[in-house]
Amino acid sequence: MSNTSHLKKRRFFFNIEGVIFAIIALYILFSVVSFMRRDQIRFYEVREGSLVKENQFTGLILRNEKAYAAKKSGYIHFTVMEGRRVSKNAELYTLDETGNLENYLSEHPELLGSLNEKQIMELRQRLENFSRSFENNRFYTLYSFQSGMDNNHFSFSGEEGVKQLNSILSNLGIAYTTGTAEEAGVVSYILDGFESFKESDLAEEVFKKTDPKKEYVQGGSKVEEGSLIYKIISASKWNVFFPLSEEENKELENKHKVILHFDSQNLDLSGELFLVRGKDGKSFGKVELSNYQDYFLDDRFVAFSLKEREENGLKIPASAVVKKDFYVVPNEFLSTLEDGSQGFYRKESDGNLKFIPTEIYRKDQQYAYIDIPKNQDSSVLKTGDVLIKQESTDSFIIGPTKSLEGVYNINKGYAVFRQIVPLEKNDEYIIVKKDTSSGIEVYDHIVLQGDMVSDGQLIFQ
Repeated sequence: MSNTSHLKKRRFFFNIEGVIFAIIALYILFSVVSFMRRDQIRFYEVREGSLVKENQFTGLILRNEKAYAAKKSGYIHFTVMEGRRVSKNAELYTLDETGNLENYLSEHPELLGSLNEKQIMELRQRLENFSRSFENNRFYTLYSFQSGMDNNHFSFSGEEGVKQLNSILSNLGIAYTTGTAEEAGVVSYILDGFESFKESDLAEEVFKKTDPKKEYVQGGSKVEEGSLIYKIISASKWNVFFPLSEEENKELENKHKVILHFDSQNLDLSGELFLVRGKDGKSFGKVELSNYQDYFLDDRFVAFSLKEREENGLKIPASAVVKKDFYVVPNEFLSTLEDGSQGFYRKESDGNLKFIPTEIYRKDQQYAYIDIPKNQDSSVLKTGDVLIKQESTDSFIIGPTKSLEGVYNINKGYAVFRQIVPLEKNDEYIIVKKDTSSGIEVYDHIVLQGDMVSDGQLIFQ
């Protein structure tokens, strides 16, 4: 009898162990599943860094340029390559009025000959420049390049080429007209209708269509008397104009030196900035440049970013930034006791004043910022409380709030809101001021995705 009783007790004991084990196993399983399913809170370690402010613009290029027309009709043959500098009265092209030369050259291609060593070097340089600047979405550059690569340009360019062409024409007895450069400068055979555009013509309307039609005068083509066939750029200085909003205009009013970054050329150019008004009263920026004009001979409108300044400070992810509301109370209502504690005198229901010790999160020139309580504890200030200024009858009712930008610091294992003062930002990062009261410091750990936590929440790193 006693053996049977003892066996039952042992069975009961083993059942209790099994139940406890099952409970523990289920708890662990539940914890693991919950952990795996919830969003992971990641942190970021604050470091020092910098950001360069870059605003994107589309600019209009204006140069000291003038377009010139053919003095007669005929088939044109250029003797100076696109983008070359010429002196005034230098021979620039010939016009075959009859078309006999064009027919003769097509029947005798051997007269064009092979390229000499100098011309081959020119060809290689032009190919290198073209490959560096060509973009798939700018097909017109292909046509201007083809125009400049016309074999006649190479065969009859330079002093030797001009002599060769003159010799052919003389031997054939073909009548032709010689055209000379009417001023010194860089020659271009790409015309877009903006050659006579002036700063005084600026208006917002001009920037609504940034792909002007380009005309390319090719060697061997027929031109009509009076039609524009080339232009001369007579100065190395050039300007980029771009529209500004009134806010952007105000931001730039104290800037004088800026850097323009052109993505298409991977090029940074420094220039002097001026703010001007268009004929429609709109604001425009004007940057004067003096180098690399030849890189943009094909361009009239160009995309660029304006590098204004570089800000240094603490670099944090933009995703970490949150806003938190605080009560704001005028500083004159803040009192300090003899023991150094700060707070406010609140008027109680019986008419007496009671000093409420209060943690001041931040003070500026006007207000003290204090936390908004989560409960209605009488030991803290809450909406509707009446404050009385010390040694005065002036009163203030708790209620007005103001948001501060900040991040959640988790150095102590729970989320603590810390204020930030942004200096510069882009889509990914923000540079904030160092040594800010109630702020963050280098190597602090902050929540990477600020909106995933709340004030005081426990965080396991």
